[in-house]
Amino acid sequence: MAAEDFWWSEEDLEKIYLVSRMVYREEIAPNKAAEKLAGIIEQSPEAIKVFFSMYIHMRYGRIFKQSGGDQMIVYFLKRIAEEDGDRALAFALKSVYGYAGFKESVGCYMNDLNKACAEIERITGVKPAGA
Repeated sequence: MAAEDFWWSEEDLEKIYLVSRMVYREEIAPNKAAEKLAGIIEQSPEAIKVFFSMYIHMRYGRIFKQSGGDQMIVYFLKRIAEEDGDRALAFALKSVYGYAGFKESVGCYMNDLNKACAEIERITGVKPAGA
């Protein structure tokens, strides 16, 4: 089953988030982290590395082209807002809106994800970086 079609438990999302954060901080090598996490959740190491890449792109405000699905994106946004503050959230929102724009450019409409981002903006008062 593709990650974007998977419905994640809160527990698995938290595990993926925490390990992605460790990879971003260079506390663990991506390949080693992916192998270990693959033994815990129902995804291949290759899919898990996509999650790491998505998180890293979000932290730098860069557009990513593969994701773990809208549920994971929104979870990452909420956790970034909680853990890392407004500046980090602004970069993450910029990244996610860029991803949504990319997906829409190839005919995949991202209304639910855009609404979720707008709601996070409304609640936090944080706008995407550069907006």
